[in-house]
Amino acid sequence: MRLFASALAAVTALALTAATGSQTATGSEPTAGSESTAGSGAATARLPDHYVIPGEKAFPTGVAYDPRSGHYYVGSAQDGTLYRGHVRKPTARVWSPSGKDGRSFTAGMTIDGEGRLYVNGGGTGTLRVYDTSNGSLLTTLHGTKGGFVNDVTVAADGTAYVTDSFKPVVYRLTEDERGRWELEHWLDVDASGIDWIDGQHNLNGIVVVGTDHLLAVQSNTGKLWRVDRSTGRTAEVDLGGHTLVNGDALAWRDGRLYVTQGNLYADPDTQPQVTVVEMNDALTHGRLVDRLVPPEGLLHPSAAALTDHNRLLVVNSQYNRWVAGLPPESLPFTVSSLPLG
Repeated sequence: MRLFASALAAVTALALTAATGSQTATGSEPTAGSESTAGSGAATARLPDHYVIPGEKAFPTGVAYDPRSGHYYVGSAQDGTLYRGHVRKPTARVWSPSGKDGRSFTAGMTIDGEGRLYVNGGGTGTLRVYDTSNGSLLTTLHGTKGGFVNDVTVAADGTAYVTDSFKPVVYRLTEDERGRWELEHWLDVDASGIDWIDGQHNLNGIVVVGTDHLLAVQSNTGKLWRVDRSTGRTAEVDLGGHTLVNGDALAWRDGRLYVTQGNLYADPDTQPQVTVVEMNDALTHGRLVDRLVPPEGLLHPSAAALTDHNRLLVVNSQYNRWVAGLPPESLPFTVSSLPLG
């Protein structure tokens, strides 16, 4: 496991070749007929099964959840608008309008332990951090020119890691005691052993697991990579012969990895879905144990965020339509809320 001006041509070409709590284990590999459907459970009946993102051209991308308030935040690929909603209310509202702070596109998002919202800017090469208590911009940082600053995860110690899908680098973002932010080129992906393919969507979703490791999915190859936070050493996770083609966002809880998979790749074996991977303790092996699909289906699921209501928020981005210059397949735009177990 969520592309304007100079970057749009590259992204459109990409679309032709590429894809931005736990469910009960079945004990066997999932098949085409074994998808779980979001449905039952009295404990979750009071929560909506989806949330509406207003706007006929919103094309939502990233999502972040704040457990302190129950709010979630969603960004727009169309114009960079940021929306905020609450898990108990059916519709989100504009929180920060298009163009504010120079924001014109959003990709991956997350919230750290202090309630600060990280918003990646994709092909604009930016990463912004906001104070959610008042909406103020704390910093704007820039990645490598020509890159696509895609997904972000924050460790318990406050260190953030950011993927660039078009440039072979993983960034590390830190803040010092004086409140000064630094975005450094932390991992040279070319030198790490990861199979990088120029011109395609490579590393995408990234998530911190425990204190020592990161997991990152490669959209174009479907490979899952483990990265040591101390040494930067990488290793491919053994998925038992399976791949996670179109892998976009990653979410982690209780030994299980949730991977959104869209449909930019013309892969008949991969429908839009969330794949559940059960990982061993060493993060060297993973077993595909479930697929999550709501009854109404998913429309190019991009970002995902786990809530404290044993649910997974999944953005129906329709991003495949956006990069192709097509209108949305369905309105309104929504974020699905999938109960887990």
